Amino acid sequence: MAQGRKNSTQQVGYLRFTVNFNDPGIAGGVNKQWLPDGAVIIGSDVAVVTPFNGGTTNVLTVGTVGDAPDNIVAAADVTEGTAGLTQNVKPTGAALGPLAAPKQVYATYSQTGTAATAGKAIVIIKYVCDNDL
Repeated sequence: MAQGRKNSTQQVGYLRFTVNFNDPGIAGGVNKQWLPDGAVIIGSDVAVVTPFNGGTTNVLTVGTVGDAPDNIVAAADVTEGTAGLTQNVKPTGAALGPLAAPKQVYATYSQTGTAATAGKAIVIIKYVCDNDL
């Protein structure tokens, strides 16, 4: 089983990955990285570098596999059609830590109306693990 990164000292860990409008399989969810067991997500940031331009709606979500497609970043958290930075999105549901086991993180982009021809976001998930022992 894949494992997420755990820092051995008192510091914040993070996952950083890019989501493009045309990533293969993005409409159904694409595995991006792993969170380690014991992780507590303290916030997520999403930088829309290139606005997503689907004709009617553009929805970017991030979640943990097997739990919810949007428990880390939900549809209403980000304005996908505008370049900019959304900071400190709070997790919900099963993404509230500490995580009992490593969790696979995946991103989904869906759209309606005219098909998108552009769109790129950078997602950063900040977390801490229990290393007080």
